[in-house]
Formats: sequence, structure tokens, C-alpha cells
Amino acid sequence: MLKLTDKQLKLYRIIDIVGLIFVSIGLFNNIVDGVDQQPFTHSILYPYTNFLVPGTNLFTLILCSVYLFTPTQVWIIFLLFIIQTVNLILTGYTDIGIILYVNCIAIGFCTGFAKKHFRIKAAIFCSFLPLLLLTIVPFYAHEATWLKGWLTYFYYLGYTAFTVSCYFVLYQLLSDKLSFLLGDYKVPDLSPSINLPEKGTELDLKSLGLTDRQIACIEYTITTSYNYKQIADKLITSESTVKKDMQDMYKFFGVKNREMLRILLLQYTII
Repeated sequence: MLKLTDKQLKLYRIIDIVGLIFVSIGLFNNIVDGVDQQPFTHSILYPYTNFLVPGTNLFTLILCSVYLFTPTQVWIIFLLFIIQTVNLILTGYTDIGIILYVNCIAIGFCTGFAKKHFRIKAAIFCSFLPLLLLTIVPFYAHEATWLKGWLTYFYYLGYTAFTVSCYFVLYQLLSDKLSFLLGDYKVPDLSPSINLPEKGTELDLKSLGLTDRQIACIEYTITTSYNYKQIADKLITSESTVKKDMQDMYKFFGVKNREMLRILLLQYTII
């Protein structure tokens, strides 16, 4: 399982708290306004939405509360995303369901869950939503015609593709800083002083002859956004010493700067 930093866990906690507020508002609206109006009446589950929608929102609310006390169990967050994606699409809020699902995948990607078995995970992502969207075809076919059902289906597929493309463009625009999120990224001009093992395997820093301070610098580089001064403060040494250690490691690993070193080392399991 991917080990998350304290900063990442805090960010997931923010998602959970805001999500808890959002679901609470949704549940309150279900109770006050009911679920006998559009878009609920235009969903495949109507008239069962009267108890399914409030029940799902209540269950989501409970899971959000549970996560507040178990912040390391980030799988709960992704489960909440999937539950609400299915709930929203099946009850007429297709647009919001698509956005929620794409956000779920984007957050998981940025956390580093795509570093291993990327193709398998991408295949699951690309197949789940189109299959779920198929549920809207029978309803529109019943209300109008099968042509209307399929046209609506392909409309939402296009909407999904457009949303995904926006995230893809953002990734490309920031690729120099975010490329480490993909496990097979190739660091340019790599000329290490040693023979590095195959990507995705373990890398024992102590066996490379690095000092404890250099290893600590590497760990702070990978797990934090600390600058040289902050790393020096943590190691109780001077900023110039940290800079020299980092420069030596750039030459040692055959990279040009700190970001390339980070990209390179994130492709290994550091031990």
C-alpha cells in the first residue's frame, strides 16, 4: 500500500470535512423538499428514490464521520467518491456524478496511486463510467425513443471525455513538476555514477555509500516541500552544507537539479 505523508493525509481530511458538509446539506434537502421532483423523477430508480437517496446520503454521512477518526484509511474517501458517483448518476444528477468520478481519479493520480499497474487502473477507469452511464439509455428510450436514449448516452460520454481532457491538459502544462506521478517517467540526461536497479524495485540508499545526512536530505526531498534552509534546520546543520550534499547527490545520481532527483527516486521503493 502507498505510504502517504502527513501533508497528504491533512489534505484528505479537508476533502472529508467539506464532503461531510456537502452531504449534510444534500440530506437536509432530501428531508425538507423530498425526492418527488426533477431530476429524481427522471431517473431509472424512481419511485424508489424516496428511500434510496436519503439512505445513501445518510450512509455517506456516517462514513465521512468514521474517516475523521481514522485519517490513515484513505480508501474510505475513494469509496465515498464511488458511492456518490453511482448514486448521482442513477438518480438524475449525471453531470455532477461525472465530475465527482473524474475528480476521484485525479486525486488518486496526484497522490501516486497510478505509479504501479497504470494500464490496468486506466482500463478500469475507462470502462467503469461508460458502463454505469448505460443505465440512462433505457429510461430515455422509455420516455421518448431508443435514439434519444443513445444520443443522451453519447452526449454524456463526450462530456466525460471533455472533462478528462481538461485534467490532461493541466497535467501537460505542469509536466515538469508532476511527471513523477507516473512510474515509467524517464529522467532526461541521466548519467549516474552507479548502476541503478530496475525502476519499481527497492533502492537501498545505505548500500550506495551515502552518509546519514545525505539520506536524510533525500527523504526530506521526497516526502516534503522543504527548501534547503528548512532541511538544514531539521538536520541541525548549515544551509551551505545541505546545498553541498545535494549537489554531490545530483552528480552521484546523474541529474541536474532537485526536481529531477525527486522524479528519479520516486520511481523506487526507498529502503
